[in-house]
Amino acid sequence: MSTAIDFYRVDYQPTPPLLRGTVLRPLTDAEYAGVCELQLAEALRYRCPWWLLDGRADGPPRPAELYEWLQDDLLPRAHRGLVQEPTVAFMALPEFWQELKARRLVPNLVFSGSFRSGWFTDEVPALAWLARCRADSPPPPTWPPA
Repeated sequence: MSTAIDFYRVDYQPTPPLLRGTVLRPLTDAEYAGVCELQLAEALRYRCPWWLLDGRADGPPRPAELYEWLQDDLLPRAHRGLVQEPTVAFMALPEFWQELKARRLVPNLVFSGSFRSGWFTDEVPALAWLARCRADSPPPPTWPPA
């Protein structure tokens, strides 16, 4: 099951549940915010808290305000809507992570009570991390929430 626009694709696999978002070309800041909302809508549609976000085709890091919005607004909305903590494996090129670290943006996104996140440059370790997180998680809540 797939949803696509010309610069982003979201694929859902039911077993094990995984929502894979893939950036297809460098995004503008407005497109980035739009694909975040698309990812959230698809997560709520499939009730899937397990996300693999592949941003390796994207450009340089965004303004800090967009990461703050992601942390303070979008991911808490995902948590409330899914009635469980989203677990997000972010993939990007090594240079991207180095720039985020240099700008001191990574720690701001890692420590949140609304979601769990991991940082990767390759899909194999990202999927292994998601599998470990899934194994350590309580069973999903009944739906719809009481």
